[in-house]
Amino acid sequence: MLKQLTAISLALTLTACANTDAIDASINSLTNKVDALSAKIADLEAQQQSATTDMQAAKDAAEQAVTDAAAANERVDNIVASYKK
Repeated sequence: MLKQLTAISLALTLTACANTDAIDASINSLTNKVDALSAKIADLEAQQQSATTDMQAAKDAAEQAVTDAAAANERVDNIVASYKK
């Protein structure tokens, strides 16, 4: 009876240690995955910021083109008006 109780205790102790090792390995794996995802998120945020900057530059260029076109149209209208006189 004492041998069986000792054997069961030993088996439970070994199982608990093995289980702890498996849990530690799982935690390490999940930590690595979280770190990888964090790095990807940081990269995506940088790409988004770059895209936002590029989009703002394109918007500014389009607005400048509209302004320049309006000024050119006004000059052409003035030239045409001066020939009509």
